[in-house]
This record gives sequence, C-alpha cells and structure tokens, in this order.
Amino acid sequence: MPRRLSRIAAAAVAAARAGVEQRRAPDVPLGRREGPTVLPGNQLLKTILNEYGLRSMIDDDGDLTVRWENFSVYFFHYGQDEEVLQARLYLNRRFDVELRPTLALVLDDWNRSKLFPKAYTVLPDDGLVGICAEQAFDFEGGISRQQLKFTVGMWLQNLQQFADWTEEHV
Repeated sequence: MPRRLSRIAAAAVAAARAGVEQRRAPDVPLGRREGPTVLPGNQLLKTILNEYGLRSMIDDDGDLTVRWENFSVYFFHYGQDEEVLQARLYLNRRFDVELRPTLALVLDDWNRSKLFPKAYTVLPDDGLVGICAEQAFDFEGGISRQQLKFTVGMWLQNLQQFADWTEEHV
C-alpha cells in the first residue's frame, strides 16, 4: 500500500512540474494563469483517481469513495457551485466511547506537529468513536487539471501518512 501511494506522490510532483514549466504570458498578473480551469466534480476526480491506479466508486449518498484495507477516503463537495472540495479519511477501526478523551489527546499531538491533514474524532451512528482526517480547499476561481491532479495526489499521500501514524500511536 505505501508503495502505491509513493507512486501517486511521484506522479503528482511530475504533474506539478509540468504545470510550472508552462510559461506565464507577460500580461497575465502574477498568481493568475492562462488556460482552461476546471472545478473538481466527481467525474473529473474519478478520472484522476483512475490515472493514479485507484479504483473508486460513488456511494449511495452520491459521494466519491476510495477504499483501502484500513480506511476509506470520501470526496465531498460544498458551496453553491460545489467549488469547495474536501477529502475525508475514515479509519475502519472504532473505539469505545470511554476512550474518546484519550483519542482526542493523541490526535492533538498530530494536529500540533503536522500542518495537514486535520484530525479529529467522530461519533457515528454505531455508538462507537471513529477517527477522521481531512483536507479541503475552495476552488472557486477554478484550477488547472494538472494542479488538481497534483493536489489530489498530495492529499492522498498526506492522508495515508496519517493512517500509518495512527497504526503506531492509537
């Protein structure tokens, strides 16, 4: 599993380099780029995940999902034009409610020492405590396809690192 995501990270870096190599036109303000921009809809995300060699599915709620042995990552869309994208990891492991304060302290260590992803506990309907981590961004101005592929690849790599960390610390 880690090798597969290492390949994803390498592919994401290559996609980012290709985007950086594109020359900026002299009349384009810094921070703006020429060319088409996209919004991160499920169909485009599904295509990008497939390019990374990942199998995804749309669940009963219409959310794009990628499953691994120990966790799943869901992609959620928010905003009027669904321009805000969130990738949320749910660990498969569940814990007794009495452990929630202890788990919160362990996750605080992650949140203090790492910038991304944000980690927290949840109380799903099964009555047990779950652990989540998430990354999100508002793509209101659009994003190039290459930049989106890079972003998704880095998010998946970061979420995988969090899942690995929880195996050691929780």
